[in-house]
Amino acid sequence: MNLRIWMQLICCIGVWTIPVQAQLSLQYAQGFRVDYFDAYKVVTVFTPGGGSREKIQYILVQRGYEPPDGYEGVPRIEIPVRTLITTSTTHLPHIEKLGEVHSLVGIDNIKYVSSEAVNQRFAAGKLTEVGRDRAIDLERVLMLQPDLVMTDNASVALREAGVPVVVNAAYAEPSLLGRVEWIKFVGAFLGKEELASAQFDSIVARYEARRGLVQDLPADKRPSVFVGSLWRGTWFMSGGKTYAAQLLRDAGANYLWGEDDSQQSLALDFETVYEKAHDADCWITMRNEWYSRDDVVAEDERYKGFTAFKKGNVFNANARLNAHGGNDYWETGLIEPDVVLADIIKILYPDLLLDHELKYYRKLDP
Repeated sequence: MNLRIWMQLICCIGVWTIPVQAQLSLQYAQGFRVDYFDAYKVVTVFTPGGGSREKIQYILVQRGYEPPDGYEGVPRIEIPVRTLITTSTTHLPHIEKLGEVHSLVGIDNIKYVSSEAVNQRFAAGKLTEVGRDRAIDLERVLMLQPDLVMTDNASVALREAGVPVVVNAAYAEPSLLGRVEWIKFVGAFLGKEELASAQFDSIVARYEARRGLVQDLPADKRPSVFVGSLWRGTWFMSGGKTYAAQLLRDAGANYLWGEDDSQQSLALDFETVYEKAHDADCWITMRNEWYSRDDVVAEDERYKGFTAFKKGNVFNANARLNAHGGNDYWETGLIEPDVVLADIIKILYPDLLLDHELKYYRKLDP
């Protein structure tokens, strides 16, 4: 008899009391791991920074079971989590994709949230703003008594107050699909590993199908691309090992900084960028306030010298801003890398994906 069926039969007659857990495997994510035991699991988060792999661990104990021995000092969280606070809008797509918006009782700032379901929950009085980082309202958090607070940093104040808090470090993943795979991290706390894995597999399949449209194009057929813009006198250009650079490569671009070895943004001056990119085919940027080329020039006349600007090939990821400036690229876009990829393919190769309309990017008006 199949072992899983045998264990379930034993459980039904009351002899076996330890639940069978759905386990997950990781394909792209490097920043966390889940180890499974009888009635609990150990989640390890490898925190970013430096060359070390410092780690934070959490013991996830099935609700109604005793916590295991031997994990002194390790935070223990009962699962599945029933009430949840998040201090970053980047976590919302995973929560929504797993059908757990009803578990959300606290959010950092509703103004920047794009999700209709989350906004409806707030309007119904079922969701409280709690702030984030140093500005977090500890009193409100304590009042809500959440099963879990998910944040992107190790909040000392929350831990000292006895609040169950976990670090979601998806933002530190070097690959785009690695960031998306953190849906499995969220699923581990909600008891939805199977759903999280199924959702992720579906996203990867769509992404790979679109990547396959351009992956065999020769180098001399790939449009040259640069990204970013000046910010307070510095041009922040995505390093060649960032997820942004990978996205461009997967879209069939010749990213001009693609050979760089940095996993961070490069701080460059205008002259350095202009020297390398002045004749590039396409400029892809992200500035909420830019809607036309007039907006670009109003900030700095030197932008007019780029060939991409002269030809009108400037695209901006501000197509989905809410009334307060919240950009859905950093919310829903994080769970739709296949759509973001399709956008860039459409920008670079207008004759491909004829039925696709840009969702997150828009071409700047003349």
